[in-house]
Amino acid sequence: MNSAGRKALSVGELSDILKACFQNPAFRSLAVYGEVYSLRRGKFSYLEIGDPGRNEVSSPLLKCAFRTLYGDSYGLADVKVGDIVEIRGALSYYAHGSSVTLWGEEIEIRQEQMGRNLLRKRKTLEKLEGLGYLDANRKRSLPSLCRRIAIVTAYPSAAYEDILKTLHERFPVDTVLFPATVQGEEAAHSLLSALEKARKQDFDALILGRGGGSKTNLSAFDDEKLAMAIATYPCPVITCIGHTIDTSIADRVSDISAITPTEGASYVNPRLDDVRRRWDDLGERLKAGFQALLDSRQLSLDALRTRLSDLSPYRRLKAHQESLRARRKFLAFTYTGLLQAFERKRGTLLAQLRKAMQDLLLDRRERLVSLQALFRSLDPERAGRKGYAVVFKGGEKVFSSGELQEGDVVTITFADGRRTARIQEDRK
Repeated sequence: MNSAGRKALSVGELSDILKACFQNPAFRSLAVYGEVYSLRRGKFSYLEIGDPGRNEVSSPLLKCAFRTLYGDSYGLADVKVGDIVEIRGALSYYAHGSSVTLWGEEIEIRQEQMGRNLLRKRKTLEKLEGLGYLDANRKRSLPSLCRRIAIVTAYPSAAYEDILKTLHERFPVDTVLFPATVQGEEAAHSLLSALEKARKQDFDALILGRGGGSKTNLSAFDDEKLAMAIATYPCPVITCIGHTIDTSIADRVSDISAITPTEGASYVNPRLDDVRRRWDDLGERLKAGFQALLDSRQLSLDALRTRLSDLSPYRRLKAHQESLRARRKFLAFTYTGLLQAFERKRGTLLAQLRKAMQDLLLDRRERLVSLQALFRSLDPERAGRKGYAVVFKGGEKVFSSGELQEGDVVTITFADGRRTARIQEDRK
């Protein structure tokens, strides 16, 4: 439940409601007109139309479809992008894609001037883009200080007064006006002619501007020849055409585009007060730099004096004598220390050698005694005297009675000699 106590709808329920709404007879036969923004032909042909005269990005779009599976019986072959068309058909809501489609039954082309202008503008933009004139990296920066400025605008006009006032309030500059018509059928030719006149003189920058107005009055600034003249102009061009809804082609190819003439003029030169402050700051920095340079030179001079004193032959000889005495003292001390160290090490080594020899002799005595005892324990004669004998069979010593069988011939070794015997089983 929401805050108003009403039940929330699921997405499916809302889709069913919208679909039921579009089944209303009022949506079964509608006539809609608009500019064709896109067109795709096939078994089903699709168009996108928007309001004529609106910006391509901001215009609402309506998707239209025609069933051309069995041939084009609507005349779509004559329809082009940019045409103004009127389509009659039925609206349909597609729940899965949440989209609305106008299924066309008839289409009529309206040859309105606005549609042709937009199509012409797109073609001009495509051409300029192909030439690289719309590339942002191509745009030039204004000189840090401009001395001569060309102004192309209507005279008399508020735009010219705003440009002139802003320029002279900021920094003294020479201006030359090239009057031109900025709206109407002759505007494009008039603007182009003014630009050609200004091209014959040297200027640091050119301002092309006008006050606000409707989009129709701005059509001159979409002219292809005017755009080419601006793009190839020898100095940076500032446009201030005064329209925020749609960007003209002149704004696209100029080096700097502004909304109003006042803003356009503000890009030229810094303010005089800012220049004076910068001048004062540079003076202080220059003064500080000279002082730092003098200090550095003084330190360098002191260092050279010290170095010259250090390089004096008398000082060098005295220094060498002191160094020689120090080296002799060091060598004597080092030699004495080495002799003492060698003597201590020799005594240590002799003591270690004596101890090692004593330890070795003691170890060898103990080992000799141990071996003598072992030899005595292993003496066969001694074992024989105790009654022990060694039995051999086939030249091999016998260690177990299990190795002997009845009839085997063996040799028995006693302490005082050997005897041969034959093995006989005990039959008791």
